[in-house]
Amino acid sequence: MADPQTKDSKKLNEFISKVDEIESLVKTLKYGEDDDVKKAMQKADEIIAKNQAQLTEKLSQTEEEEDEEEPKEPLPQTKTGFSKTVINKSPSTALPPNSPQTMTPADQQGFMAAMEADARERAERRKIAEKKANELKEKGNDEFRQGNFEKALELYTEGLTHLKDHLALWTNKAQTNIKLGRFEDALVDCDWAIRVFHNSMKAHVLMGKAYMGLKKYDEARQAYKKALECEPSKQNLITDYLTEVDRAEKSQQEEEKAREAFQAGEQGPVALLQQLKKKDQLPIYYSGGFQVLQNFLKNNDQRTLFRTEGGFQIINDHPCFSKCFSASPRSLSKEELDMLNSGIAMFILACEDNEKNQELLLNTEGLPEKIMRFVEVKIKGAGRVLKSSCVKLLHTVTISAVGRSLVLQKFDITRLLTTVFNLIQTNDTAALTAGCVLNNLALDNKFKQLLRDKIEINVLPAFENVLKDGSSNQAVLPTCISTITNLSNDVVIRKKLSERKDLWKILVEAVSKHKEKLPQPLSVELVEACLGLMFNLTHEQSSVNFKEFSLPICKQCLTICKSLKHFKLMVSRSLGILSHVLPSSIPSVDWFCDNEGVEVLLFILKNDEESTNRKCSLKALTGCTQINEHARVFIVDHKGLGTLIKQLKCDDETVVGNAALCLSHCTQIPKVSAALSKTDIIKDLLVLARDGKKPALQQNCAILIAKLAQGDQRNLERLRELHGIDILHSCMKILK
Repeated sequence: MADPQTKDSKKLNEFISKVDEIESLVKTLKYGEDDDVKKAMQKADEIIAKNQAQLTEKLSQTEEEEDEEEPKEPLPQTKTGFSKTVINKSPSTALPPNSPQTMTPADQQGFMAAMEADARERAERRKIAEKKANELKEKGNDEFRQGNFEKALELYTEGLTHLKDHLALWTNKAQTNIKLGRFEDALVDCDWAIRVFHNSMKAHVLMGKAYMGLKKYDEARQAYKKALECEPSKQNLITDYLTEVDRAEKSQQEEEKAREAFQAGEQGPVALLQQLKKKDQLPIYYSGGFQVLQNFLKNNDQRTLFRTEGGFQIINDHPCFSKCFSASPRSLSKEELDMLNSGIAMFILACEDNEKNQELLLNTEGLPEKIMRFVEVKIKGAGRVLKSSCVKLLHTVTISAVGRSLVLQKFDITRLLTTVFNLIQTNDTAALTAGCVLNNLALDNKFKQLLRDKIEINVLPAFENVLKDGSSNQAVLPTCISTITNLSNDVVIRKKLSERKDLWKILVEAVSKHKEKLPQPLSVELVEACLGLMFNLTHEQSSVNFKEFSLPICKQCLTICKSLKHFKLMVSRSLGILSHVLPSSIPSVDWFCDNEGVEVLLFILKNDEESTNRKCSLKALTGCTQINEHARVFIVDHKGLGTLIKQLKCDDETVVGNAALCLSHCTQIPKVSAALSKTDIIKDLLVLARDGKKPALQQNCAILIAKLAQGDQRNLERLRELHGIDILHSCMKILK
């Protein structure tokens, strides 16, 4: 008879063998190639089927054994019937043959040791595979950066043979396939990446790009929205992607519409483009053709047809235009320069209000270098006209965000800035347009980032020279100042601007000089532009220059508010500047209050229709009442308290907070607390202190309540009636 222990060991070995076989299958399913995975799945199906058959057979045998079993002896009978309990006082030494308890301690230790060894082996294999996969990923990244997309794809694919669940390899492979235009393959890669990590934002974004390539715009939107769900903080980035989808879909619709128009017989630019491809014609022939073609670019359908039928290929493929556009400007004849000018004018019309055309134009190989060559050259006659046309083309494409972004990508920005400022400082017809180009670029955040480290070298000296130099084209000055104003919205750039004393001095002098020349249109524009830049610069109140120029600026602004009320934009910007200066400059406040400034602010607060003006006036007035006793007395004596109380009903919590603060300053006048005890101000302030969303508002209301209660017993009694002390206590806990 076989030893039961030997049988158990044999079964254990069979079990371990099966475990190894199953683990091997799982590993193949997870990391293997597609063919190996299919074989592994077939093997797994066979094992499952075999085990199912064995189980069914065992169940059948068990049922047969039960049927053949001899009848058992009847249970012992007792006085109350058959006994159903038999107690065996001698424990049996035999155990069921399949019981795990038949394993000896040595067998158990061996089993656990085998499992631990296998786990260590698998971890080591995983570590080696991960190292190899990462090495291949880095090599693939190097090839990708160099533009060798096929080689990069090969390396990423090889990396996945070592580690099937490597997220970065899947997303990098998808990105490479998108670069190669293999959008269906990219979708498969993204699907695998999402299986590895469901919340991979990059995988969903790449899936959106792949759908974009396939022109499946609804699917692209869904993919981008899922990406946003993965990382809600990337709202701005995803918004840009969704805007890109809308733009691409619109472009496709325009192309379809243009194609329908073409098929309906509206061939316009198409027929002309065919004629203009003729070789060996004189420049005047092509020049005339370009001018005629301009007449057919008046609507978006015709502009789209111009693009789809190869209109922009003229730049590099046309037998005459491409040759002349690549030549030195000084080597060209008047007829050749005229032809180029007609062609550039045609491209300007083709790009108006058509972002897709702008994109195609700016992506044309070699275009930036060719444009800059003609913009930089000092030439007269037809060459000067052509230079102006090239600058107009730059202006047209920088009007849109897409165009600005591409100009920043494709052009040497330092070179472009130098050229633009050189043009601005001349009386050339292109000077004003060059200023507009610069102003457009200054709206782009990337442009501001590019200039942060270079603005003191590349921009500010040239800008200050433009303002100082009387020989510059004066008409371009407002645009230049607006450009710097746009740049100063960036905090880093604004701080650097505020450190330049000459800039503050130039601005104050310009306002003083040109406000005497009003209402000349140029002087109006210049004063408005200077005030706009001052408004931004006065945010930097820690600057030494702010302290030095606060009073001169304050004087100019008060003069404008008192004497030039019909120039509404000037008044509005002056009030904004005063709202920055007065709360932070004691000398300015004292001078302002001695020169009827408080009267002007209170009048605007009471009567101005513009909410922005009232808001700035209130902030400036609060700065005055904090510092100057005359300001507080004037408000109290001229029925200003009622005006301030009205501001407590405003929807803007900043306005309410400033009104409460200004009133608390006024409580220093003895009769104020007594006068306000006759109103329901305590109740209103308690509601604001309890429900206000801004801590500054709650704090200002609490301070005013305390001062009113301290100043008059009736206010204190009213506070107790409304259980206001408990409310204030709760508010102060929140504020802490």
